Amino acid sequence: MDLIGQRWSMLVIRELTPGPRRFTDIHAALPGLATDVLAERLRELVGAGVVEQQTLQHPVPAKVYALTVSGVELSDIVRRLANWGRPLLPASPSDGTVVRARWALQSMTLGYRGGLDDGDYEFVIDDEQLTVRIAGPVASVHYGLSPTTAVLRLSCSSKQFFTAAKNLAWLEQPHRGLMVEGSVATAVALFAALPLRVGAAATNA
Repeated sequence: MDLIGQRWSMLVIRELTPGPRRFTDIHAALPGLATDVLAERLRELVGAGVVEQQTLQHPVPAKVYALTVSGVELSDIVRRLANWGRPLLPASPSDGTVVRARWALQSMTLGYRGGLDDGDYEFVIDDEQLTVRIAGPVASVHYGLSPTTAVLRLSCSSKQFFTAAKNLAWLEQPHRGLMVEGSVATAVALFAALPLRVGAAATNA
């Protein structure tokens, strides 16, 4: 409990859940987190055996942090806590609150309703590439595009992503900056199966 009770520790785990990340990637994703505090949290997580350092060779050599087997188990606990807390979130973020589409997408996969074909569904949101992988009753988010042929690719801005998540009919009309590679009906079904639910909307859904 001391480990995950430290401020920022669970958020670092959340950042590593979709895949390995560089120190600079983790730091950039967590506004307000000082570099020395991040370094300390990573040392603690590595020391506890839930995070490890790896070296990636592609596209360029880089040192990254990744979850161990124990870290993946902890990540599942963090996901369950996040799912428990979803109804407690405000319907609209307060002024100054940072809300990222990826964080929302990670939350949305927790409430996967089923009904989609197994496979990879790609999102390009602003400059971030993400893949939602459907495998039976489980939906998960991964960094980058799919290594195989994706069922669908949706490219949009962060604002458009949230608009689509809240209004499925909006997806059925053409919009500047929105690109759907695949069936629009599949895109609508994808958002319908991954509901964005917070606050009263989650409680009453």
